[in-house]
Amino acid sequence: MLDTDKDGVADYLDEEPNTISGVMVNTKGKSIDLNNNNVLDELESYLVKTYGKDQNKVSPDDNELIKNLINGGYVCTYFDYNKITPTNVSTQGVDFILNYLRKNSSSSVDIIGHADELGRSKYNDTLSNNRAVSVKNILIKAGINDSRLNVIGEGEDTSVEKKSDAARKLVRKVTFRVK
Repeated sequence: MLDTDKDGVADYLDEEPNTISGVMVNTKGKSIDLNNNNVLDELESYLVKTYGKDQNKVSPDDNELIKNLINGGYVCTYFDYNKITPTNVSTQGVDFILNYLRKNSSSSVDIIGHADELGRSKYNDTLSNNRAVSVKNILIKAGINDSRLNVIGEGEDTSVEKKSDAARKLVRKVTFRVK
């Protein structure tokens, strides 16, 4: 699986195959610029934190931007085939949600599990739910109250080519929706 720009998205799926090294991209390999000001959000965030606003204060606009990133599917956790434990390299999604919930004590979150198309649909419904439950349990162990966490098993994600192993890896995930 060739990934020329090393952004975590294989070249054949990458809509922006020359992103700057280390810049956050969406699942299609495109640099994230939600406010359309032609400054990549990750770079903008660094500049604001380093040279701009007080680091200990989060403005409502910043909080809304973070919420939009989460709800847009940019924060997620991936799983290996037929597994309910997140892969070691993708636990950053859980850490991100954990930090968000700690800083926003009135927020709650839907934890949405997904599976690829391999296997029976009924099994994949259960697997997607179990993935979401697994992430919920991690958040509970980290001190988040159970009442703030809602599990949703979405079952099979059919948005990628079923015959492609690399594409199926992208849909074995848990995403989040802040409420």
